[in-house]
Order: sequence, then structure tokens, then C-alpha cells
Amino acid sequence: MVADGHPKHLVGLWACEHIVLPSAHRDAGNFARGVGALHAFQTGASHVCFLDADNWLESRHVSSLREQMVSSGAEIGVSRRILRRLDRSILDPFDWESDGTRFADTGTMMLSRAAIEIAALWATLPVELSGAGDQVVWAAINTRGCRIARTELATMNYKTKWAVHYTGRGEPAPDGTVGLGYVQAATAYWQTLPEPDRRRLLHGRA
Repeated sequence: MVADGHPKHLVGLWACEHIVLPSAHRDAGNFARGVGALHAFQTGASHVCFLDADNWLESRHVSSLREQMVSSGAEIGVSRRILRRLDRSILDPFDWESDGTRFADTGTMMLSRAAIEIAALWATLPVELSGAGDQVVWAAINTRGCRIARTELATMNYKTKWAVHYTGRGEPAPDGTVGLGYVQAATAYWQTLPEPDRRRLLHGRA
């Protein structure tokens, strides 16, 4: 468990390793995600997956990803996701957007030790790219030629705050949802980056 500057006392009582970062990085969890993955690999893990505090996994999520990766020799495993409303009810049982080809949500991914450079990328993304961190990482996974295994099972529950997920499915966006301004700001920042910086992020070298 990684606390990004705001630790919960209760977690310290659980039977887990609780990494407490000294301050919040305000980057949508990117640095915390990278630190947690690198810590897991350094302490012997062969595979790592991610879970944000407001999401949850179906019981076969981890095992189905690992089985698919081991059988195929892939470095990255990807599931599908279930979109949940803010009240946790199902909005979409098989989200088309995070399909593991055009895009994969971070919470649907599993990394093997062979993909440790992707964990390091999470920890070093510029704060200004926070709103598009998963898009940049997914682009880097494909640009660097990582082998990808897809379970095609919807095993990650994503409680969505994005208004477009509701309106795009014919529902009014409820109170508490947000627009795409955060994502658009990150996309605009990407356009300002010098080409060597973009290459470093996507290819791992300038």
C-alpha cells in the first residue's frame, strides 16, 4: 500500500507493507504507482498490478492475467474493465474504450519483471502530464515493443467520475463528475515538449 502524502492510520494496522510518501505529488498517483511497483520488484515480485483506492478487482483478476502472461511469454497483461457509477452500480459491464489495443487503463494492467522500465516510467512522468499519464504509458508500452497478453475478461471495476462516460451512454452526468479539462491540459503540454523529451518518454532514450 502506498500513501501519497495522506496516510490512513488504519492501513498501518493491516498485515501489509505501508509505504508513506512524505508529501502529495499531485500527479494522479503516477509517482506512487511507480514507487510501489519498483518496491515490489526490488523485493522479489515477478509480476505487479495496480489498484487505485476507489476501484476494486474481481476475484480472478490477478490469476487470469498471470496465467495469460505465463502461457504466452508476454511482458504486459491487460484485462477489460467494468465501468461503475459513483454509487457503485454498473454503468457498462464491458467498457469498449479500454480495450487493450488502442488504450488500456492502468488498473487493467499487469507488468512482469521484464517490463520494469515501465514501472520506472510511471515514477518519472512530468507532473504536467498527470492527466494523460495512462495514455503516455500505454503509448510507451507499444512504442517499446512490449509483448502484450489480453485476457478479454472484465475483471477490474472502475468507479468513474468522468462525465463523458455517462453522457456517452445516454445518461445525464450525476453530481460529482468532471469534464475532460485535466486530460486536455496534459495533452496540450505534450504538444509543447521538445522532440527529444517525447522520444525519451516513448522510447526510453532521446
